[in-house]
Amino acid sequence: MPELPEVETVVRELRPLVVGKTIDRVKAIWQKTFVDQAGLSLSGQIIQKIDRRGKYIILVLNRSYLIVHLRMTGRLSLSNGQGDLSGIPHLRCLIQFKDGGRLLFEDMRKFGRIYHVKEVEEVLKNVGIDALDTHLTFEHFYDYLKNRKMGVKAFLMSQKWIAGLGNIYTDESLFLAKIHPEQACDQISPGQGRKLFTAVQEILHRAVENMGSTISDYRDAYGNPGRNQLYFKVYGRAGKPCFVCGALIEKKKVAGRGTHFCPQCQKLRGSK
Repeated sequence: MPELPEVETVVRELRPLVVGKTIDRVKAIWQKTFVDQAGLSLSGQIIQKIDRRGKYIILVLNRSYLIVHLRMTGRLSLSNGQGDLSGIPHLRCLIQFKDGGRLLFEDMRKFGRIYHVKEVEEVLKNVGIDALDTHLTFEHFYDYLKNRKMGVKAFLMSQKWIAGLGNIYTDESLFLAKIHPEQACDQISPGQGRKLFTAVQEILHRAVENMGSTISDYRDAYGNPGRNQLYFKVYGRAGKPCFVCGALIEKKKVAGRGTHFCPQCQKLRGSK
């Protein structure tokens, strides 16, 4: 599933291509993909800007919003309006512009959604602050963390407090911070918490610079794969030696997800 770096890459690429364009109509090829909760016509609305919060893309229109969740295999790309679309097997929805261009939403698994809403919070009311939001300070981060009794991996992936981290970047961040994925949040000291906050920022910024990670389906707005997967330290490396200490990377299910960690570098500790 695309996480913050992959979604940020798509947003940055689409921004100069679609901002200022006027929508003619929206056509849902797979009806469940497009969820209209606004009750307003999209025809004639202008895309004023594109934002992102966590894993959600937000197209700000002059009278409403389109919020895109790529989920597992969703992909957005721009077409110049020429050519037959029947050759695109997983096309689920398209946004037709007045100038003839089209924003295409492809999704092999059909889990992705485009929501048309009057207010962003109709969709994002349970989504916390973006992990790369400049307003997210260490003090805010640690305040969220220290008051949770859940495991730290579950906390980072919940999206309720910090948004944007999924399985890949949670594992990589915890490794960099040398924190076990099952460590209880309220047992993480301020010093460890600061290391984790710094690690999350570093891992995400680096992944954005590398245009995201392509494990299987992810492609950017131009159809190119990311390259950040070339720099993973633990994710997908079960049974291989740790780059730091040489111990074999382990994989186990934590918070319902296959989790990679180094048992030597990331010891489970009982107290602060």
